[in-house]
Amino acid sequence: MFTNPITSPITNRAHNGANNRRWLGFELSVLRRLKFSSIAIPFAGQPDLGWYLKFWGKQVLDNDLCQWAWWASRALVENPGETLTEEDVSLVLSESYVPHRRLHNPALGQMMSEMDAVWFDNVWLNIQQIENEHRRALAILLALGVGDYTFSFTPETAELRRPLSEIFLALWRNQRRVVDNGKENYSVNRDAHEFIRGARAELMFVRFPRPEGLTRLRSGIAGWRETWVRGSDEAWDSLVTNQRGRLGDDVASKEHYLQLVANFLSRAKHIQQWAITHTEDGFITAAEMGNVIKQFRRVDVTYNKDFSDVIGGKNTFIIIA
Repeated sequence: MFTNPITSPITNRAHNGANNRRWLGFELSVLRRLKFSSIAIPFAGQPDLGWYLKFWGKQVLDNDLCQWAWWASRALVENPGETLTEEDVSLVLSESYVPHRRLHNPALGQMMSEMDAVWFDNVWLNIQQIENEHRRALAILLALGVGDYTFSFTPETAELRRPLSEIFLALWRNQRRVVDNGKENYSVNRDAHEFIRGARAELMFVRFPRPEGLTRLRSGIAGWRETWVRGSDEAWDSLVTNQRGRLGDDVASKEHYLQLVANFLSRAKHIQQWAITHTEDGFITAAEMGNVIKQFRRVDVTYNKDFSDVIGGKNTFIIIA
């Protein structure tokens, strides 16, 4: 996931949602101009883009190193049409507020209140009992939405919260439609370099990780998501260590970062067309990113849209044929 920050303070939830829709709308407006039947997304993050592309009849192959993003994509992208049943929901919420002698995932107790930790711990255990993996993925996606709701409150606004089981039910009743577009869509949980080397698609769409890498995410809500989905926080050290020298590492210099980008692109030369989105935020310019891309491909066209009111810079699409 490490390309999509997740921030949802309650005072900014509607504003952030509108901004995310604008961003996604820009991505889709550019992709609509390209001719392709299949797309590989090595740093998937949130599954919104892949979900929309399924409605266009595209075959979507996406990947993310973080398991929370992988399960979210399995729910909306890989899923051929399974839906979460009322029986599944009853199972997920069964005795969700009943405390046990100790948490199955003790790390939750350090990241949230005791009652919230009990609820998420019990729900995680209940979800593991859903045998169908795509329905299990849908349950995980809804629980992640409850997590976003939980962390959107401050101590001053906590009294406005509704019970978490009610939020889960509300999200289930208003869940997105899962579409079967007749394509063999799939989502995987691998290092992006390994994924893209084996991916067979007509177009690669890339949002590169931020230079802070996985280290920054560990302390935020994305870190909570990964810890909850995995059932423990024991994988974090190995995740960070395994990204040394690859995108997702904590990088200080632009030269090092651009070299990591070049190393990644060298593994994607077999894919006919590239669409790379880059955010100018003072670290790497679009021109510098373009120079790296030109080592491998001709830059055909660049689409720019100003998102300075969102992130302080331009979101620049560089399209390579």
